[in-house]
Amino acid sequence: MTAEETLLGAQNRVRNARAQELDADYVVGLEAGLDGDLTFAWMVIEHRGKIGKARSASLPLPPAALTQLAQGRELGDVMDEMFQAHNVKQKGGAIGMLTNHLLTRSSVYHQALILALIPFVNEEWF
Repeated sequence: MTAEETLLGAQNRVRNARAQELDADYVVGLEAGLDGDLTFAWMVIEHRGKIGKARSASLPLPPAALTQLAQGRELGDVMDEMFQAHNVKQKGGAIGMLTNHLLTRSSVYHQALILALIPFVNEEWF
């Protein structure tokens, strides 16, 4: 998915969650995608009609991984094979493996979540 398609996916997740009439003050939509050789995620937060959104850090993927993704394989499975590991996606993700665990999928999603909350914690500016 391109960056635009990924953002639309996160927005759709928020819309679909709201359609379920959940008793929630905030609704969060998260969608990961690939644009060119970069993987990333969009975080979209909705609260009382106001939207906050942020994109995670972009992770360049090795050409061998991109080739396998183009063939329809999942990134987690590709990383398992490349690093001879099991269940990489639950152990820091591709970003964990490619940064030697200096970053994890959770750490970059955490940053995106905080950034997406900016319009809510600084309402006077947004």
